[in-house]
Amino acid sequence: MASKLDEACLKDPTFIYYEFRSGLPVFECYKNFCARMGPNSLDYLEFEFWWMRFSAGNFDLDYDKSQDPKYRTITDIPLHIFEKICEKLGDNYQIKYRFTLRHVCKSFRALADSWIPTCKKLSISSPPNGNISLIFDWESFQYQDEQLALDDLISILKHPKLKLERFHFRDIRRFLGELLLKLESLKIKIHIENVHWSQSNWECQKRFFPFYRAETVQMVYIEGTQEKTMKFINEICEIDQEERILFSRMEITLRYLYIKDATKIIKNFLKLSNLKYCHLKADLRTTVQLKINIERFGAKNQFDRPDVFHYPIANSNDYFEIEIQKGSIRIERKSVEA
Repeated sequence: MASKLDEACLKDPTFIYYEFRSGLPVFECYKNFCARMGPNSLDYLEFEFWWMRFSAGNFDLDYDKSQDPKYRTITDIPLHIFEKICEKLGDNYQIKYRFTLRHVCKSFRALADSWIPTCKKLSISSPPNGNISLIFDWESFQYQDEQLALDDLISILKHPKLKLERFHFRDIRRFLGELLLKLESLKIKIHIENVHWSQSNWECQKRFFPFYRAETVQMVYIEGTQEKTMKFINEICEIDQEERILFSRMEITLRYLYIKDATKIIKNFLKLSNLKYCHLKADLRTTVQLKINIERFGAKNQFDRPDVFHYPIANSNDYFEIEIQKGSIRIERKSVEA
């Protein structure tokens, strides 16, 4: 019942008249209308029709526009012809004009949403007292309206052929809740190849776990202080097995690492059955005690390679190869047959 009532309200030109009385230009009025009623509520041409009547002094709200002669407009152009016209806008027209076109009318929206996103990097920021910023590669879009920003962003994230190399966000707390709800309601899974975690975005990143396509993640990069990174690693080891698949390949960067913590990291990672590769970069100062410690776990030193150890993986023919240097630790899953 509520949806039918909303639809009836949108057909009532009285609501358009209220916007007209603001005295703003027609497109500004239309944007304000969509902000109140929803970004997909009414085509711009429908809104413009009534706005132009009001501006000409025609205030008959019961006017039946269906009796008017039918005129062809740009929206009647076949989509493949309109696509050819758009190509004249430049090589990057699909990025630069995508969001402008999708808010003109439903047919243009359908066309713009059908374009395969070519962006490889997506960045979102929404500081408490500033505009929401969406950056696709090097093209930046600024929004004051959260709903409009969310609508445009989701139109990209839900595209089945989107392939992001990097997804970065900063200070998006005021925007995060609605974004996650939308991702969940639409059951969106994001193709992401490289995931970057730092202590500044760790809490936000954790909430995105369910929306990443784990099979597309090629590397997870973790960077922070020793204390924070140890906490991250402990949390990784405690999350569900399904989500842990995200962390099958990791690169961790620290300034330095105590032997006790290095031992704990190796011990925890040797328990991760899904781990394929981990490269931990840190100043270890000394490696003698660390090598002794991992031998106590059952790792066997390779006599021809004194810095390399093999650790058998339970219920498998595979093993972890552990290489310990003063500046790094490498753990890599390998097969006996290899």
